[in-house]
This record gives sequence, structure tokens and C-alpha cells, in this order.
Amino acid sequence: MKYLDVRGLVVAHGQVGPGTHILGIRAPEIRKGAKPGQFCMIDLKPPGAIDPLLRRPLSIHRVGPKGLLIFMYKVVGRGTALLSQLSPGGSLRILGPLGNGFRIDQSRPGLLIGGGIGTAPLVFLSEAWPKDVEQVAIIGGRTRADIEYAARCLEDTPSRVHLATDDGSLGHKGPVTDLMSRAMEMFEGRSPVVYSCGPGPMLKAVARMAADFNLECQVSLEARMACGMGLCLGCAVPGSRGDDSADSGYLHVCREGPVFRADQVSWEDYPCP
Repeated sequence: MKYLDVRGLVVAHGQVGPGTHILGIRAPEIRKGAKPGQFCMIDLKPPGAIDPLLRRPLSIHRVGPKGLLIFMYKVVGRGTALLSQLSPGGSLRILGPLGNGFRIDQSRPGLLIGGGIGTAPLVFLSEAWPKDVEQVAIIGGRTRADIEYAARCLEDTPSRVHLATDDGSLGHKGPVTDLMSRAMEMFEGRSPVVYSCGPGPMLKAVARMAADFNLECQVSLEARMACGMGLCLGCAVPGSRGDDSADSGYLHVCREGPVFRADQVSWEDYPCP
């Protein structure tokens, strides 16, 4: 794995939804090698400080010109709360690009399924998608505010976008899996590859439905991690029995992932809060 640890310039930072922020960092060295589904470890502390000690993993949401990396994150704790206070013009140390991203099968259409903040890496995937390969995107969240920004991003891609919210405030009222069944009709008998990222219960349901349709399914998993390089072993998730890539029955999200084939994960044992 080739990765770099550089100091990047913060060129944009703002709120796009309740507790949801967009962070733009100029880091040409990392941007050059970044692929959809990969992530970076962001150092939140100012130069010379020691707190917060650990970096935070953020999926690459989009890329732009002049070495721009864009991250979408949600404030969930002290670290991301501190990050949300950072103004453009500052700088951050950034380690990346890390992990194994999505593997695009250019011979088959794609069905992109995202939930909540899990839509972040799917926008990068959609924008990098081969122009002559069909793609359909389904994204969902609790409310309109959870997915409105990501929906606008996807409108600028070739993807046909379908929306779902738990409260019915935008698009279909119900889970994304309701629309997954309907989306299969759009492919007119062709078998798409499913690419998904979102909360554990959603991924579990998507993986089960993909198996029912006999579809290849790639899932991007989230996990707490301290290093992002496979040293701390803190991001272990249960691997399926008989999977040779699982070390002692576990997969490490930073090293073997964050993108896995759905059948590599033991969904019966996967932590779904």
C-alpha cells in the first residue's frame, strides 16, 4: 500500500445539513492516487498540540482540480466537533489514500445504494464511473435534511437517482431496500453489481437482498480505528467462515477494506447498533 503523510491546506469548510459538514483540503500528492472507496486519516490537532491524540478516518467524498480532496462528515463526538470549528486558510495533516476501494466492473451496470453519511464515498464512485456503463443510485436517510445535499451532488452525474426517507419528507417513504427491488426492473434482465455504504443494519439488508437476486455486492464498512494502516488491529469485523482473507476469523477494515465483497462478512455476527 502506497500512502503519504502531508500537511494540506483547508480551502473550504461549511455545513450542508444538520451536523453534516463539507471539508475541502488541497493535497495534490494524495489526490493523485485516490480511488473511490478509499479514505484518509485526518489529524485534528493544531501544530504543536497533542490533543486529540488520534486521527479520524474520513471517506473521500469527491475530488477536484489542483489537488483538491473533499470530505463529508457528521459531527458525532468531541473530535469531529473540534474539526467543525476549523476555518478555511488553516492546515491539517492528512494520511492517505488508505485502504482498498470499489472495484468497478465495466462490463455490467452498477446499482449504488447509500444511507445517511454513507452516501459520501458513493458520490466519488458515481463521478468516476465509466460514461458508457449504466448506473442507478438509491440513497436514503431519516429525513430530507439527511440526504438533500448528496442528492444534489448525484444530480450532476450520469446516475439515475432515486431517494427514500424514513419520514417520507423526500422521495419514497421507507427503507432503500424497497427501491432496490423496483430498481431491478430498470435493468431489464441484466445483472448489476451492487455498491453500498451506510449503517450496519442497512448494509446487512442490502447484502441479504443482493444474495436473493444472486448479485455481486460490494460493501464499504465503517469502524473505529487508530492508525488506518493495519497496525492497531482496532477495526476488526467478523469475517465469513471459510474466507481465506479473514485473519483468525476477522477482517480489518483499514487493511483488507474498507470495501469488501458482501459474502466476506459474517452478517450474523456483524455489530449492527
